[in-house]
Amino acid sequence: MTPKLSEGSVLIITLLLMLMLTIMAITQISFNHTQTNIAANSADAQVAFHTAEGALNEATNNVLAGTYAPTAFLDNQNGLYLPDPANPPLWTTIDWNSNSDVIKSFQGNSYAQGAYIIEQLPSVIRPGQNMNNPAHVYRITARAVGASGNSLVILQSTEQIQQ
Repeated sequence: MTPKLSEGSVLIITLLLMLMLTIMAITQISFNHTQTNIAANSADAQVAFHTAEGALNEATNNVLAGTYAPTAFLDNQNGLYLPDPANPPLWTTIDWNSNSDVIKSFQGNSYAQGAYIIEQLPSVIRPGQNMNNPAHVYRITARAVGASGNSLVILQSTEQIQQ
């Protein structure tokens, strides 16, 4: 009687082993897919960061070169603004896709062009500085999205220029 009971055991054990191998293979495929998504998202964020950094550098160079006259900020348009302390920060409310609200920068490998705004902050006088010649202070905010359009990076810098 023992030989008849053990005749199908090899088939059952083989099927169980095949089931375990199949589950392990599916788990590995799922893990690989997750790792691929993580790597793609990381690369996308890097593209967005580099595009925003390039836009920030472009804006900084333009401010340092004197491209924008201090009086140009009085109109509060075309990417040049005077901040209003009674309102939320401008970079949180502005339409970054509007060509009339921001200054477009280069695109690089990203989904859309980088953009920036420049806010002229109140002038300051440093200790020992001539009071008739205050330093102009600018806050530059640059924004970019990655190649997929899903990664968003916003960078800010403050520049102080002695006139």
